[in-house]
Amino acid sequence: MQTNKLIDINGMVCGGCETVIEEALAAMDGVLEVKADYTSGKCTVSFTDNIVELEDIYKTIEDKVYQVDLAPANKGNVFIKISLSILALIGIVLLMFFSRKLWHQFSVPEISSQLSYGMIFIVGLITGLHCIGMCGSFVIGYTVKDAEHGRSAYLSHLLYGIGKTLSYAMFGAVFGFIGSVVSITPFISGVSILLAGIFLIIFGLNTLGIFAVLKRVRIKQPEAMARYANNKRRNSRSPFFIGFFSGFLLGCGPLQAMYIMAAGNGDPLEGAKFLAAFGLGTLPALLGFGMATRWLSGAMTHRITQISGVILLVMGTMMLNKGLMKTQSGYDFKSISTQMTQQLNDK
Repeated sequence: MQTNKLIDINGMVCGGCETVIEEALAAMDGVLEVKADYTSGKCTVSFTDNIVELEDIYKTIEDKVYQVDLAPANKGNVFIKISLSILALIGIVLLMFFSRKLWHQFSVPEISSQLSYGMIFIVGLITGLHCIGMCGSFVIGYTVKDAEHGRSAYLSHLLYGIGKTLSYAMFGAVFGFIGSVVSITPFISGVSILLAGIFLIIFGLNTLGIFAVLKRVRIKQPEAMARYANNKRRNSRSPFFIGFFSGFLLGCGPLQAMYIMAAGNGDPLEGAKFLAAFGLGTLPALLGFGMATRWLSGAMTHRITQISGVILLVMGTMMLNKGLMKTQSGYDFKSISTQMTQQLNDK
């Protein structure tokens, strides 16, 4: 008998999570149709209940480090979310005042006088905690195959890392080329950094489950491109190609932020180097998860992802402040503090 079920899922933090859940459930015998929606945090599943049980569907979702929410929302939870939203707004304002000092600690060496490679690597390092949810299953897949054949997974990890980094660098060059078509002025360069900071702040808030309405702010990847990448990655036996085609999943918020900044560089080579630094940063957490998968629980992975959301809020605020400085808007921390000091002295 065919059954339709609407499942509430916690832990979806970007459009790429939809693809991960849909692909995992579609591969199950008895599942007829599946559609995940990141914006609402729900997944509609049609399945034949005499072939697959609902508990097995729940388990498959949780194996992908997401959480099935069986309890309906109550007023207390709404009050908590409103309180957290207010605290988040206050926190972002406070971060704006302290971000300038933090920025200078990460600003050497420079990338085209905009951002440091170290800064981008750190953003990638934090994003890697989110990559555990989206791409962790890819790493586990080839790691299990290596174990079944009695091989060490170190070479596979290396090939996966090379493939993913090359893919990111390739798209970085593409976006850098797109930016080169436009005349990149210091103002436009600053706007690209400002937009990237906004994207990171939105992604961080979405990771924490604050301001659900912000989930609607997204750049959706063309479905044809996502299907092509998923088919290529699923049919690939080499970890190199698994990593390479995982770079085609462009639904990740921080990755979209980096592409915006690569376009702001207006140089294909700089864009490639920019995204390569970001890609390398994502690898330690992701590959470390592949090695530690035996003892790292789904609940712990969810907590790690939430921690990354807090850190991304900080990094996004730092980028936002930097963008405001470069556009000479007069609304960055240094300009505001200078204006306030002058007003106090005039009095």
